[in-house]
Amino acid sequence: MGGSWLLGLAAVIGLGLAGAVVWLLILRLEGEAPVVQWDAPTPLHLGKSAEVPLTVADPKTGLRRLRITLSKDGKETVLRDSEFATSGPLGLEKTKRDTAQIKIDPAALGLTDGKALLRISLWDHSWRNWWHGNLNDLETEVLIDTRSPVIENLTPQNYVNQGGAGLAVYRLSEPCQASGVRVGANYFPGFGGQFADKAVHIAFFGVSHTQSTAAEIVLEAKDLAGNSTRMRWPYHFRKKAFKKDTLTVTDGFINQILPEFQTLLPADSKASLKDQFLFVNRELRQANYEQIVAATAKTESAMLWKGPFLRLPNSAPRAGFADHRTYLYAGKEIDQQDHLGVDLASLASSPVPAANSGVVVFTGFVGIYGQTVIVDHGLGLFSMYSHLSQIAVNPGERVGKEVVLGHTGSTGLAAGDHLHFSVLIHHLFVDPIEWWDTHWIQDNITLKLDAAKGATGKAG
Repeated sequence: MGGSWLLGLAAVIGLGLAGAVVWLLILRLEGEAPVVQWDAPTPLHLGKSAEVPLTVADPKTGLRRLRITLSKDGKETVLRDSEFATSGPLGLEKTKRDTAQIKIDPAALGLTDGKALLRISLWDHSWRNWWHGNLNDLETEVLIDTRSPVIENLTPQNYVNQGGAGLAVYRLSEPCQASGVRVGANYFPGFGGQFADKAVHIAFFGVSHTQSTAAEIVLEAKDLAGNSTRMRWPYHFRKKAFKKDTLTVTDGFINQILPEFQTLLPADSKASLKDQFLFVNRELRQANYEQIVAATAKTESAMLWKGPFLRLPNSAPRAGFADHRTYLYAGKEIDQQDHLGVDLASLASSPVPAANSGVVVFTGFVGIYGQTVIVDHGLGLFSMYSHLSQIAVNPGERVGKEVVLGHTGSTGLAAGDHLHFSVLIHHLFVDPIEWWDTHWIQDNITLKLDAAKGATGKAG
C-alpha cells in the first residue's frame, strides 16, 4: 500500500516536471519576431546631422541584440551593435522594451550625398534558430542631403504698405517640407501646385500696422532633410499714419451692451460697470482673436477668388483700419485698443454680400464682434463679416461673390447697426481697402501671377 502511494506521487511529480519542461520549451521556442517601431518616412532624408527615435520591444522572451548599419557606395558603417542588459537571478530577467536614438552625422562618418541603405537588425532571447533567437530585419532607403535648398525670387520689384498685404513668388531648387515668408516675428507659409512648374511657390503675407520701417522680410525654406535657408526679399516700405480717436464710455452704453456678454463675464457680482467693460474690451477681445485664429488655421490650397473684393453696397465709412482708440470713462483714460477692420453703415438690416468667392469656415458668435461669418478665399486669405443681426450661410458652404451671407446689425460691442469688415492673411489682420482697389490688385497680385505663368506655363 505504501509503495503504491509513493509510486503514485512519483508519477504525479514526473508528470508535473514533464509539463513544466514542455511549458518551458514552448515559451523559449516561441517564434514571434521582436518589434521595431519608428515614425521615419520612406525614403528617410538625412541632413547634416539627424537623430531618428526608435522603439524596440519583445514582450515574451525579451530583447537580445540590436545592430544598426548604414551602407553606401559599397561601404558598411556600423551605427550601433549592442546586447541588451539582463538582471535578476541567473540573468533570467530580460529587457522587454527600450528606446534609442539613431544618431547619424554623414560628415563625421565620411559619407557623401546620395542614396544609402539603413538596416536595423533586432534579435530576441528565443531558443529558435539554434539559440540565436528570432530576427526582425528591416531595411529602408536613405537619401543623404547636406546641402541647403536654394530660393530664387521671381518678384524683384515689390511695394508694401504698413498694415497692408503682399505676394511673394519664388522657385525652390528641391522639394521642401516648408517654405514661406517671414515678416519680423510673423510667418506666412507658401503654396506650390499653382503652376505647371511645381517648384514655383506663392505666399500671401501681411505687414502688421505696428511694424516698423526697419521690418525684415525674408523668404525661408526647409528641405526634407531639415536643411534650411533664408534670403532677403527686396521691397520698398510705405509708412502709413493711422487715425487716432477718443471714445467716451458711459454707464448707459455699458448697460446697453452687457446683457449680450453676461455669460462670458467672470462670476463676480462686485465688479463695477467700468471693470466689466474693461474685461470685455481687453480679455474678451484677446480671447476672440484666438478664436478667429483657430477658425483660420486651415485654408484651401488654391486661389478661390478673382478680381477686386466687393465693398458693402450703398454704405458709408464709420471707422477705419488700425484706428487707434483711446477710451475715456468719467473723463479719465481707461484703455487703448486698435480697430482691426473697417466699419460700414447702410440701412438697418442691410444684406451683406460675400466680398469674393470662397468657402465659409465659420459662423457664430465671437464676443466683441457679435454674430460673425468668416470666408476662406484660399492660400491663407480670409474675409470676416461681424455685428450681423442674421446669418444666412453654414460652415462648409461654397459661396460666390455677392452671395448674401447675412444682414447687418449691432451684435457684440457695437453702438449701432453696421458691418465690421476685416481681411486676414492667416492670423494677421490687414487693411481691407487694398482688396477693394482694382489697381492695387492688378499691380501687386495679378501682374506677378501672370509673369510667373508666362515663365512656367499655366496652372497644373
